[in-house]
Amino acid sequence: MTDASGPGQLDYAQAVHLLAQLVPAGAVLSYGDVAELLGSGGPRQVGKAMATAEDGTPWWRVLRADGNIAEPLLLRAREHWEKEKLARPGKRVDIKNLRWNPTPKQWEAIDILRLSLGNPKMSELDDEL
Repeated sequence: MTDASGPGQLDYAQAVHLLAQLVPAGAVLSYGDVAELLGSGGPRQVGKAMATAEDGTPWWRVLRADGNIAEPLLLRAREHWEKEKLARPGKRVDIKNLRWNPTPKQWEAIDILRLSLGNPKMSELDDEL
């Protein structure tokens, strides 16, 4: 797999996985947010890509728009959510208040991922999730 620091073509799933790895502990994105940041696909494509994430990918930080995750993953996700203080036990993640706000350096990494998929860099107007 190509890393986010170098040029090259990525397939969509690789780009999704690399973007998920940029999201720090204590922050989350929705599937739709990921698609928007990459400039292609949609929530369903992101969810499908996340289902193939390699070990070490923080899959629990990429959620449905309602702050939840697929039922089969919920118990494992809640363990991570509790460690990162993303949700109280038995509750969904407050995605509105915990949505990731990338730093300028992280925006550069996002643009590299966008370009690797053949999509243009984001404009400053696009920076607002």
